[in-house]
Amino acid sequence: MKDYIKYREDGVRPTGGFTFYQYNLYAIPGVNVSPHWHDEIEILFPKTDGTLILDGEIIEFCEDDILFINSRQLHSTYHTKSGWSYHFLIHPNTLCIKEILNDKGKRICFPKKIEAGKTPCKIILEDIMKLPTPISDTNKFFIMSKMFELLFYLSDKGYAAVEDDPKMTVQEGYVKSALEYIQQNICHKIPIQSIADELGVSKEHLMRLFKTYTGETINSYIQTRRLEEAKNDLHAGYSLTDVIYKYDYSDVAYFCKLFKKHYGVSPGKYL
Repeated sequence: MKDYIKYREDGVRPTGGFTFYQYNLYAIPGVNVSPHWHDEIEILFPKTDGTLILDGEIIEFCEDDILFINSRQLHSTYHTKSGWSYHFLIHPNTLCIKEILNDKGKRICFPKKIEAGKTPCKIILEDIMKLPTPISDTNKFFIMSKMFELLFYLSDKGYAAVEDDPKMTVQEGYVKSALEYIQQNICHKIPIQSIADELGVSKEHLMRLFKTYTGETINSYIQTRRLEEAKNDLHAGYSLTDVIYKYDYSDVAYFCKLFKKHYGVSPGKYL
């Protein structure tokens, strides 16, 4: 798990509400998406040829194939030809899968790849691609109807299967809960004791588990994540003052010192 945790992609995507989004990548021959994982289900719809490496398995794809990346699967892509690649991401909670199955211990496991030319899936995804952004409330319903249409087709044809959620150890559960707590409170200073109290374990036990499973200390992880979020906000156009206030840093000089030590450049580079 130590090597796995470091590949988590957090970014600046929404974590609540309607968690669906699309990004379009113009791929060139070579590695275009480095190894990472996330909680969302990802649908890859390429208009070129390449390779998806999914949890270590090599999956070759051609134009208009459709590839599915289940939640928390480690993946990367390599393209052999230039062309567009379309990525759709949706959180399992948005699909209400657990509620529909009426079983919190079950999930839908999506297939690795299907040939789009033989299914209506291509049409479904192309219908979603035509929607303007930002997505209106009406179009959110449209997207959900299309996603359920896709889900019904996959399950009806035997491409997708209902299975038990992968089990994690108690120790892994504590670390996962700690990571989630940190993400939810990233704008504030986070004492380790507050995390331990939330999880109902001792501070010392949590610190040992976190170090064992992630390879770094909790304080180091929190500082890195807070700086990453601050950097993303600066890149998005937030002022330095806004960032200092949002993330509750003591003063500008302290933040600039931490930032430059971590990234090798001053925050001004991102303004």
